[in-house]
Amino acid sequence: MNAHSPARIVLVDDHPVMLDGYRNMLASQAGLEIAGTATNAADALTQVERTEPDLVVTDLTFPGRSGLDLIKDLTALRPDLRILVISMHDETLWAERCLKAGAKGYVMKESDSATMLSAIRQVLDGGIYLSPRLAARVISAFASPRPRGSESSPLEKLSDREFEVFRLFGEGQTAKEIAARLNLSPKTVAVHRDHIKEKMGYQTSAEMIREAVRWVEANG
Repeated sequence: MNAHSPARIVLVDDHPVMLDGYRNMLASQAGLEIAGTATNAADALTQVERTEPDLVVTDLTFPGRSGLDLIKDLTALRPDLRILVISMHDETLWAERCLKAGAKGYVMKESDSATMLSAIRQVLDGGIYLSPRLAARVISAFASPRPRGSESSPLEKLSDREFEVFRLFGEGQTAKEIAARLNLSPKTVAVHRDHIKEKMGYQTSAEMIREAVRWVEANG
């Protein structure tokens, strides 16, 4: 990024109202420029290849390929690209997965504009943005690492894909609907379902789905 040129940003969200909100938020900000917008992962990849932005600001949930997959794809396409996630999903459940996938920050959508702008500039400057609450948790975990094989939540045993399948079952989607949503075959979804049952200790698919619904109701 040239020191005298504005930082170019691609915005990814499947809600037009959110994209308009980001546009309004960034319109008066010196040194920041919207290079493009996208409403799904495929469009986002196209925009990044076409506009060569400095930063991608993305949601996690949109039709087709998931936000976590998009982060991984963008990181493979442009290892130097900075990625900031702004999502409605609880940061304590998603931020670490996003950082491992290649993102440089995580902001809750409920945050105010000042927080979002601070996160954008911090990531553009080469830093990593986490909320004070989450940063304290990460530092605490680093200072007192858990014994190997232990998890603070059984969900940490799940891969990113298994975690998404579990969440979608909890939202009431069928295996066929999940397969279409994630561009997977129904057989692959069934394999993920069986892995989730094994890792989480569920005896039946009905028990797994019931617990997934409870988890979604509790965590959003």
